[in-house]
Amino acid sequence: MKQRQLISYCSLMVVILSLGFFAACRSDSAGKVQLFANGSIYIDADRKVDNLLVRDGIVEEWNVDPAKYKDAELVDLKGAAAYPGFCDSHVHLAETGYFFHVGANLLGCNSVDDIVKVLEAMVIDLPANATVFGGGFSLRDYDKWTLEDLAKIDLITGDRPAFLADKLGHNAIINSATIKLSGMTSATKIPLGGKMGVENGRLTGMLRESAMILPWNKITDLFDEKEMKDGAMLMAQRWASIGYTAIVDLMGGPGVRYMFPDVLFELEIEGKLPLRVNYCYTIFNLNDVDDAAKYKNRSTDLVRFLGCKIFVDGAFAGGQAWTSWENQQGGHGLQEIYTDDMGGPELNLNRIVAKVEEYGMNMHYHTQGDRAIGAVLDALDKVRADKGEIKGIHTLIHLAFPTDEQIERIKSFDGHVVATVQPGFWQVEVDTAYYYGDWAEKAYPVKKLIESGISVGISTDFSVSPPQYTPVTAVIGVAATGGGIPELHSPISVKEMIRGLTVGSAQTTGSKDVGTLDIGKKADLVVFNQDLYSVAPEKFTQDYPKVLATYIGGRKVFSYDNNGAN
Repeated sequence: MKQRQLISYCSLMVVILSLGFFAACRSDSAGKVQLFANGSIYIDADRKVDNLLVRDGIVEEWNVDPAKYKDAELVDLKGAAAYPGFCDSHVHLAETGYFFHVGANLLGCNSVDDIVKVLEAMVIDLPANATVFGGGFSLRDYDKWTLEDLAKIDLITGDRPAFLADKLGHNAIINSATIKLSGMTSATKIPLGGKMGVENGRLTGMLRESAMILPWNKITDLFDEKEMKDGAMLMAQRWASIGYTAIVDLMGGPGVRYMFPDVLFELEIEGKLPLRVNYCYTIFNLNDVDDAAKYKNRSTDLVRFLGCKIFVDGAFAGGQAWTSWENQQGGHGLQEIYTDDMGGPELNLNRIVAKVEEYGMNMHYHTQGDRAIGAVLDALDKVRADKGEIKGIHTLIHLAFPTDEQIERIKSFDGHVVATVQPGFWQVEVDTAYYYGDWAEKAYPVKKLIESGISVGISTDFSVSPPQYTPVTAVIGVAATGGGIPELHSPISVKEMIRGLTVGSAQTTGSKDVGTLDIGKKADLVVFNQDLYSVAPEKFTQDYPKVLATYIGGRKVFSYDNNGAN
């Protein structure tokens, strides 16, 4: 794996240099002028214009006299509605693309028998020396996985290594072949925040949270780079077709890092990448910050290094949100990092945050419970006290249980602490009373966050959100109806959702050239067959209104006419 990474880094620099050459070779197209007209054109969630003049992919003016631009390419909207490009500000397309492309689709599998049934169909045509990958399963209680369950997986997979990730990205099942390949035993030291299933002194193959790191390097050595590229391409095409022009790809989970941005650079240079991708480097300790900083200059127009991502606590839907109060399982959830030097300086969140700030990088934080949120705010307060200011953009992800006091603290950072939330979780994670009792009804107070004045982006966290909950229209539909239970979840207006998907999500990336269609910004647009403001909240579905086209820098990257049904 280390050799592959070295080669990959070298190849990456060649690709980036080539991209500059590629742009130079396309200079003959300089001066291209487009006029978007004949539709409802919103330059942000509030302002509407008659037409939009774009030069070389940049917004130059609005409401121009068309007679003065007869040579411009007319983009006739034919009565459709256009909006600034929407950004899914927390998603895992690169890794899920690979796992779903080459492996078993385990979405909807809730038991070992469900998983075995899918694997049986998959391995029929699988070579004897192939690795068995898969993703998307979900269990009620991961700690009840047994040796008997492992035996069922072994019976199907045989001597092939197997790595099956759950839909949360916080748990994985490995078989006996992978246990052997990794040299793991019940005595293997488990990283902070991790847990291995053990029964009668033997591993059951269930790895929770950061324990997934134990076999990960061995597993990534078995990845096929062409299939990785193909998987990423398929997922990017899918997201472009459902209303997004950009994503924030976290490229990792607890204990695992899927750091292969070079496949995205290659797709860009080939002219095939239909999204802006802001990618993160998942860190687990202080030393990782230095490694992340090596990517600071590895950005292009479409593939941009955002900064770091760190897990502060575990999965809410798995009962692992780190809270100040005791959950139904008799604990306070799971912390993935220390807030002091108890585990050594390298695992101290305060030191990590300070170092990220020294490098001038941004950071995303997995924070579900109030203790996790408080730990991040304390670390940022310390940096502000020591340095006098916060320079980067620090994004809190999920925020299942923020307190009113914490919301006020977030506001005090004047836009340097923002959030990204998933309204779809109101319906996706409806079974959480098993872990949290009545507290589950208080989870994800998205409306309160928005009304507080905090900058809030909108995201799906695919594959936690299943495919039917990922289209822009599906997300808006859930949010605008309060997840179908408005007495529990305050509905979010369509305007608030559009603001969150545009300027809110753009704020989580630190990019200043996207989010609206103001003059000087990138001409990223998404076009629907109907004005979203004219649609009743209950009428939004995953297929309605329909996405007609998406544009990045004035370039059409998806067209319903050319691609058939979404």
